[in-house]
Amino acid sequence: MASYKNFQNDYIKNAQNSNEFVRPKQMVLSKQLDEDRINKLKDWVTFYRRNIQYFCIHYLGIKLHLYQSIWIYLMSISDSFVAICSRATGKTWLLAVFACAKAILYPKSEIVICSSTKEQAGNLIDKISVLASNSSNLSREILNITTNANKWQVDFHNTSIIKVVASRDSSRGK
Repeated sequence: MASYKNFQNDYIKNAQNSNEFVRPKQMVLSKQLDEDRINKLKDWVTFYRRNIQYFCIHYLGIKLHLYQSIWIYLMSISDSFVAICSRATGKTWLLAVFACAKAILYPKSEIVICSSTKEQAGNLIDKISVLASNSSNLSREILNITTNANKWQVDFHNTSIIKVVASRDSSRGK
């Protein structure tokens, strides 16, 4: 027997759901934000942009070792960063964490990962998908992850993009 519940739209069906990813979002209009709340938001954004390692720990919920926090901080404040490391030190994972944090904190940014082959740089996109499955806030920020032979890309809701290109002469414009 059909019931009224089967004919409700998704908004009404999920309004009382305990899962925050299924429940409809309550958006706050800019008219409703008071000046004090806007100033607090600016302060937090400024703090996290200056200390990206704390953003990774607090918002993304990623546990970092001391040397990883230092690396992320140094990558955020310098134009060029060189790390000479042995195998299995988590270089790709740490770069994936940093790229995601940069993409979230700086809307409309385009982060290009360049490697000798697309598949090699695509490992970073695979790390991002694993990070997104472990961090609910990161998965909420990511709109789409594309991994195929022609295109490796992560799209964020704030229009930031992390994309992978091969290190060739044809990739210079990207």
